[in-house]
Amino acid sequence: MRVCVFGASNSSIPTVYMDFAESLGHRLAKERIGLVFGAGRTGLMGAAARGAYGAGGEIIGVIPKKLNVPGIYFENCTERIETSTMHERKSLMEELSSGFIALSGGFGTIEELMEVITLKQLGYHDFPIVIVNINGFYNNLLEQFRLCVDEGFTNPNYLGLYTVAETVDEVIEQIMCYRHSAMPNKISEAMKSDSLE
Repeated sequence: MRVCVFGASNSSIPTVYMDFAESLGHRLAKERIGLVFGAGRTGLMGAAARGAYGAGGEIIGVIPKKLNVPGIYFENCTERIETSTMHERKSLMEELSSGFIALSGGFGTIEELMEVITLKQLGYHDFPIVIVNINGFYNNLLEQFRLCVDEGFTNPNYLGLYTVAETVDEVIEQIMCYRHSAMPNKISEAMKSDSLE
């Protein structure tokens, strides 16, 4: 099994986030879960990769040609794959993965998270999506999702497309104990009656 980890590339962030990412990477490797990520050496991407590397895990980095230069990519990937564009990078990361974990991050991380949620909503995959909500980082986004439901823009069933975790143990449990049968049926029923917007 491989999971894709999204997260900040910026290193100028509180230590608690960095420590969590490294611990998560280490635990994924211990559980023999391969890490797919954006191949960066800095920020939470680099921290997760260092954790996985320290435990001897599989590390697949996917990076666009423009960024595939020494000093930017993580040097100890099991495999580093170059793509032509950022769009191809995201597509390949999704293709290689059977689960997704969103650590804290900026616009890019949030955009990646929204894409895999939307793809799951539309039935393009049925894999676990775990939002790591350290220090309430994603509280406002989660509240926005709830507002979408409360105002009638989103079917309540879609709130089941993802789970939320605050500890490494919770992340691992939600990834490993994911069940593939219930959610697609609910989504299918919702899509028959609702707009896909």
